[in-house]
Amino acid sequence: IRDRYRPLQNSVIACSPRPEDVLAGLKKLGCSTVYIADIDAIEGRGSNRFVIDLALSMGYKVLADIGRDGLQEKDQERLRYVVGTEYVVYPHELSLLRDRVVSLDMKEGRVVFRNSALDVVTAAREVCSNGVSMIIVLSLDRVGTARGLDIDAVKVVKDVCRVPIAVGGGLRDIAEIAMLKNLGIDFVFVASAIHRGIITKCVY
Repeated sequence: IRDRYRPLQNSVIACSPRPEDVLAGLKKLGCSTVYIADIDAIEGRGSNRFVIDLALSMGYKVLADIGRDGLQEKDQERLRYVVGTEYVVYPHELSLLRDRVVSLDMKEGRVVFRNSALDVVTAAREVCSNGVSMIIVLSLDRVGTARGLDIDAVKVVKDVCRVPIAVGGGLRDIAEIAMLKNLGIDFVFVASAIHRGIITKCVY
C-alpha cells in the first residue's frame, strides 16, 4: 500500500508538497492538531523527524507515527507517539500498549498485527483491555481512496472501547463526518479530502 504513495500534487491548500507549505495551509483551515506518519521511519529506512519538529514549532499538537521506534519514545505535552498494531506481536506484546495512543491497523476488514490478523471485535477487546489512552481505527487499504470509512468497524470499536476514538482511511465527504459526530467519535483523520477541497475546515 505505502509503495503507491506519491508526492502531493494539485492540492487546494498548498502550492508544493513541502511540509512547511502543507502545514501553513492546514493552519489557514483552523487545524490545531496534525497526524504525521513518517513512512521512512515506519519502513526502517531513515527519519523525517524535522517535519514533527516543524509542526511543533508552528504551534501544532502532533500525533506522530514513527513505526515500532515509537515504543521507545515518551509522550510529551504536545507530542504523542502512535503505536500501530502492525508493529507489535500478538498477544505477547500487548502490555506494551498501556497508556499509549494505539492504531488498530486494518486491512480487508481485519486488524493486522506483526504476526497475525484478528477480527475487529477481538482485536478491540484485547487492545483496549490493556489500558490504552486513545484508539485510532485506521483502514490502511482505504487511505486516499474516498471509498468511505469502515463505519461498521467504527461502531464495534466504539461499543468496546471507553477511550477517545479517532477514525481514518477513505473519508468520502462531510456527511461521513456528521455520521461520526452522531456516533460520538472524537476525531477524524482527513488528508485527501482536504487537498481536493471536499473538506474546507478542520472543526465541524
